[in-house]
Amino acid sequence: MNIREIILDVVDRRSDHLFLRDANTGREITYREFHRQASAAAAELQRLGVRKGDRIAVMMANSCELAIVYFACIYLGAVIVPINPSLSRSDVQFILSSCRPTLVLAGSGSSVLGDLHPRVLHVVTSGDSANDAADQLDLSNLSAAADFVPLASAHPDDLIVVMYTSGTSAKPKGLAHRIGRMFRNAGAFAGAQGIDETSRFYLTLSMAYMGGFYNLLVLPFLCGASVAVDHVFDARSSLHFWDKARQNEVNTLWLAPTVLAILLRMDRGRTGEEFCRSAIRRTFVGFAPLPLKVKDEFESRYGVHLIENYGLSETLFVTARSQEKLHGGGYVGERLPGIELRVTGDDGNPLPSGVEGEIQIKTPGLMAGYLDSEGRLQEIDPACWFATGDAARLEDDGALFITGRKKDLIIRGGVNISPAAIEEALIQVSGVADAAVVSIPHELYGEDVVAVLKLEPGVELETILDAVIAHAKASLAQHQQPARYIAIDEFPRTANGKVQKTRIRELVAQKLQVASVPATRAPAWQGSGLSR
Repeated sequence: MNIREIILDVVDRRSDHLFLRDANTGREITYREFHRQASAAAAELQRLGVRKGDRIAVMMANSCELAIVYFACIYLGAVIVPINPSLSRSDVQFILSSCRPTLVLAGSGSSVLGDLHPRVLHVVTSGDSANDAADQLDLSNLSAAADFVPLASAHPDDLIVVMYTSGTSAKPKGLAHRIGRMFRNAGAFAGAQGIDETSRFYLTLSMAYMGGFYNLLVLPFLCGASVAVDHVFDARSSLHFWDKARQNEVNTLWLAPTVLAILLRMDRGRTGEEFCRSAIRRTFVGFAPLPLKVKDEFESRYGVHLIENYGLSETLFVTARSQEKLHGGGYVGERLPGIELRVTGDDGNPLPSGVEGEIQIKTPGLMAGYLDSEGRLQEIDPACWFATGDAARLEDDGALFITGRKKDLIIRGGVNISPAAIEEALIQVSGVADAAVVSIPHELYGEDVVAVLKLEPGVELETILDAVIAHAKASLAQHQQPARYIAIDEFPRTANGKVQKTRIRELVAQKLQVASVPATRAPAWQGSGLSR
């Protein structure tokens, strides 16, 4: 089937079934109604002059209306450029100047836009008060699009989205995906993981990034599944997370490791434990490394099996992990059909099975390319081996283990040290909530090891430091021993929950009054206070 047939087939088969449910108001939207509203919105955008291939920046909070807007762009053949509403004015300005959209669709409270773009259309969402202003788009009042043909000229090579990565470079990169590759990748992953029309997802990740846009909206749609749409998860929402998941009859979760850690710390009741054991079929975890301590505690408490997988914004899903097959830490499954994996050394040559190196990927789901500073797409060869920057090992049976980031490697006195191994050991200590290991310059050894610890509430570093050092000596080799231990209030993270190591390294350098290690790691954005 072509792109149009794929979408219309889902709508026809699931016409009267639920697609979206507002997790806060209980409002429900069937596939038929969703298709009608998306078509009407697409027709209105077309009337306003938007054409196939135009870039449409969308800056809205999580909502059912945002989902409708996204699919209106897909139906029209316009390229979606999601923008996180919580970004600073300077970051929004950078994205708009980079992608150069024809139009900006904004939700209420997007005052940060100001005069950054000449064409801003404000989308009315549930709870807003609509008026007759010319710069508003009220989805609920749009007439049926009698003459509009959705996806009339859709082609698999059409761009569907330009996604700005949330984080490890000084400024986010705009990477573009083609709709045919994305749809094929979603189908392959769903088939491997048993996701189908009976799955109901809980969307609490930002829809401005791949997790909320692709994993929890596009993929469920293509499966004919349903989605409970909620605000972006934070510490406050954790207090009602399980109640709302139960009320909305969720049976499939997709969480970041930081969400797991917050739920473990904030959840004081038994609702989640009982609900997970009785209703949750699958709990996917991704977007950042999953510490063994968090994994073991969450699985033990809630009675679920956490399903890790591997993928990047650039490659989409790469592996799938079965619920039955069990391996040690770092195991993220086996490659999806049509994908090739290899692990290479510093010289770029493939390494034998079981040997750690950089994981490289050849995938039909590879992005189309990055945008350059002029907003032009710099296409990438779809048949290339994509270098991920992730350290990994590939076993004889095809099992992939992610062991860390290649750029995180610390070289102390000529010996390679993996920060991930030290972090995994340190978070086993009672009172340590999380750990990040970075390097500082050393006159003799070149680099030395510093452990930055986030402590449990009420714990002071001085009270547990002896225990931390003793545990490190007992469980780590001599060359892995941290030279310094520092406490931090909160780790600086990307929107997807990844720890921003470079920002931590900068904070450590400031704290210890040393120069930052001049590595290939690019600067990150924001951080928290450090204490000894």
